[in-house]
Amino acid sequence: MTMKRYSAEADCFGLLREWCGALLALQVDLPHEKTLDGGILCPACRMIHGRCIDAVYPLMYMADRTGEEKYLSAAKRLFAWSANMRNDDGSIRNDAKSPWRGVTVFFAIALHDALQKHGHLLDASEREVWRARLSEMGEWLYASLAVGAHAYINYYAANACAMALLGKLFGRESYLARAKELAAYCFKHVSGNGLLYGEGSPHDAVSPKGCPAIDAGGYNVEESLPSLTRYALTTGDSDARKQCERLWRAHIDWMLPDGAWDDSVGTRTFKWTYWGSRTSDGCQDALFALGRDDPLFAEAAVRNLRLLRESTHGGLLCGGRDCFEHGDGTCVHHTFCHAKALAGTLDSGLYAFERVPLPADVPARLRYYAENDTYRLSEGGWRMDVTAYDYPHRRGDHASGGSVSLLWNRDCGAVLASGMLDYALIEPMNQQLPLRGEEQVCPCPRIESEIGGKRCGQHYDFAAVMRAEAADGCVRLHVDALLCDSAHRPADGGCTLDYTLTAHGLRIEGGVPPLLAQSARFVLPVFSDAVKVTVLRGVLAGAAKPVFCLSPGFAGKEYTALPDADGRFTLEITV
Repeated sequence: MTMKRYSAEADCFGLLREWCGALLALQVDLPHEKTLDGGILCPACRMIHGRCIDAVYPLMYMADRTGEEKYLSAAKRLFAWSANMRNDDGSIRNDAKSPWRGVTVFFAIALHDALQKHGHLLDASEREVWRARLSEMGEWLYASLAVGAHAYINYYAANACAMALLGKLFGRESYLARAKELAAYCFKHVSGNGLLYGEGSPHDAVSPKGCPAIDAGGYNVEESLPSLTRYALTTGDSDARKQCERLWRAHIDWMLPDGAWDDSVGTRTFKWTYWGSRTSDGCQDALFALGRDDPLFAEAAVRNLRLLRESTHGGLLCGGRDCFEHGDGTCVHHTFCHAKALAGTLDSGLYAFERVPLPADVPARLRYYAENDTYRLSEGGWRMDVTAYDYPHRRGDHASGGSVSLLWNRDCGAVLASGMLDYALIEPMNQQLPLRGEEQVCPCPRIESEIGGKRCGQHYDFAAVMRAEAADGCVRLHVDALLCDSAHRPADGGCTLDYTLTAHGLRIEGGVPPLLAQSARFVLPVFSDAVKVTVLRGVLAGAAKPVFCLSPGFAGKEYTALPDADGRFTLEITV
């Protein structure tokens, strides 16, 4: 890569202006219906997401930056609509039909920023109303979101940020103490390789293999780490800042060269969108802030920013690389959440920095992460994850069993990408259904068979065992697994998989007992037209069929290879 000094200010502002223009076009104009007027309609979900109120901050930024009345009017109307999500105790509901109130923390941060940075656009009476709302949310957050509260760890991190901001604004030492307590709690939940854990319940739970709940390329990088970074910068806590920098360095290892966050092994893979996660806020403001002292952080921010740009169509951030062309509606949630990070970045002031390589540009050939039982392999222009992660987050969620959860090539991007195994609405208000449901398939490469009337696959095996080695010109990995049902219960049938990654491509060799040779198959969803799939042993079962996977938003073709009479098959993936 040719490195030169660069400033992302124009790119950041241009994208934010486009996003906010789309939000204005979707704002409901029904003055006689207060439950709808001022809300932002979602064209994909055909509803108003409660968290659209977070957009009050980017809209206020745009009003101040451009001087255009339309943005200020939209922000005021959106704030007025937010009363529909308010509970009597001052907390905010996730949606009209959702009892979850933890999202109060996100609106509190957004409202704080709108007031503190752009509140001069409001008259005195309006500022007082907004400030009063912020105060009551602060009281609820202080009372309800402390250590021990039932919430994933990203809420603890976000409230560390909120309590620091509101503690300074309102002069509340108790809030500042709570912020420090929550941040310290988060920093105690860091794995041996520097990954934050606790994106499950309880935070300290571990699987039979000793793996905790980690969502490295999703909530960690788009919610928890940005919140902890802002806590550190707000309070001037130098030790916390050092810890944040250490955590960011570990997580940037999970960024691909094209700026994507690899969440193929996350506990919340069902929200993976390739560039990040469906309902989290993004990484730009935190990474650009730290990038003033180390360009590595700014480099990661700008690469992800460019991927957000490429994933935007019609003014809205789409849920994955192929969602727009597939014809699925674009959920507005992605846009109003990530708009906050861009507004925060611009408010902080951007700067020119030296372009530098990312770890993914020249990664280690073989690295093992015990905390999620995952090997990461690299050879030539290929990057690959193989996982047997056994944290039981939700049934049918992330891949396991020694599956290839990601295969990426520098010439054609993502080739294999395993999102949610069995797509389901785990969070109905925060997910969408595919337009053509018959194409929505399991995105994970796998050996499977019908056993006892059930579909069983090696990708469900939480007890699979892997071993790997780097040799001259290749990296090899062997898997011993069982065929299991979706509840991870083993059936009568084992299998093996051998992966060989070279600069030329990936060879996959597999085997099942001869008794399963007639019923077993290897299913391979491929998300790139630039690669060739060749069956060297066994046979290809018919033509590849078109498939689509909302997690992580890829369309492609599904190949099926049948083993020979001995139960063996071999295939290659090459560019």
